[in-house]
Amino acid sequence: MLFKEDRKLAMKTKSLALSVASLLTFSNFSVHSQTVITFDDFDVSHDYSYTTIISNGYQGLNWSNLYVGNSFIESNNNGMSGYVYGMVSPSNFAYNADGYPAEIESATNFNFLSTYLTGAWNSNLNIEVEGFSGATLLYSNTVVAAATNATLFSFNYMDIDHLYFNSFDGDPAFDGPSRTPFVMDNFTVEFIPEPSTFLLAVGGVLILWPFIRRKRA
Repeated sequence: MLFKEDRKLAMKTKSLALSVASLLTFSNFSVHSQTVITFDDFDVSHDYSYTTIISNGYQGLNWSNLYVGNSFIESNNNGMSGYVYGMVSPSNFAYNADGYPAEIESATNFNFLSTYLTGAWNSNLNIEVEGFSGATLLYSNTVVAAATNATLFSFNYMDIDHLYFNSFDGDPAFDGPSRTPFVMDNFTVEFIPEPSTFLLAVGGVLILWPFIRRKRA
């Protein structure tokens, strides 16, 4: 009789452990929210230059030296360029003005997964992309972008709060001098809520358990 009771208790304990594991797994995936930023919600048709700056707070991020343009307006006004070929989702794109460095920051950490990049005027354009957490450089890669087609680059920079872009070199792909702006579209990130909340099962009752991220010094 005692053996049967012990066996029942062991089965209940195993079932509870599996339930907790399942809930923890579910919660772990649910705290990340993937976002594809297409820049297509900007209306640039009324701006005298047909471009507009990306203001801080857009999509929960802070933006420095990044603007939005419209590929169809650009092709009508200036002909074909990487601003046209770099469009992935109609009809807007982002770019770094005058080829100067650009930055993207967040008050909370995020994962930078991927984006499409194109040389606005130069082919074989070098684009250095660095990912930071606070003042610590965690990731650094230099990719090479074409000017006549958008290329998807996967970065998978995890748990960062700051991105730095610097474009340079390359060869003129259209009539005109060498110019180093890049075109960006479909910028994909995962936001990491802080603090995270996990669901735990204790005695058959669900409770919320906050997981507090240690603040950076």
